[in-house]
Amino acid sequence: MSYFDSPKNRRIILDKLRVQLALAKDSSLLEGLDFSSWADAFDDLNNRFWNGALPKIPVTTTAQKGTFGLYFHSGRIELANNSKLTSLELLGVLLHEMVHHWVEVTYGHGVTAANGGKRVIGHGKEWKREMRRVGYTGKITRFTGKERFLPF
Repeated sequence: MSYFDSPKNRRIILDKLRVQLALAKDSSLLEGLDFSSWADAFDDLNNRFWNGALPKIPVTTTAQKGTFGLYFHSGRIELANNSKLTSLELLGVLLHEMVHHWVEVTYGHGVTAANGGKRVIGHGKEWKREMRRVGYTGKITRFTGKERFLPF
């Protein structure tokens, strides 16, 4: 039995390959990003992943304990400035929070007709599906985010 015969090992190898492919696609995005403005980063990610269709909302940084970023249903995103994350890691957190924004814009908040009258959960199937579409690989949990633009 070879190393590649194990389903777990194949999944690990495929996940690493997906990350390498995503990094190759992201290299041009990362070269053009201006980290001096999170509003500009929001616009760049919005254009890349949603063709500019997401409504613009404010992105601020603030001191937070126990989280790297928050999406507020009132229409704003806060990133933790005391989390010791790099700019690339915070960019991944911003994308995570933007997916929350996309879910709310697409399905609404709570029980909605757009979702067949079902409750939309913050880190539920709609959110996970969109996280996968924007390039996250491997197991996607509510903690997935900061690693998006970093190699393994």
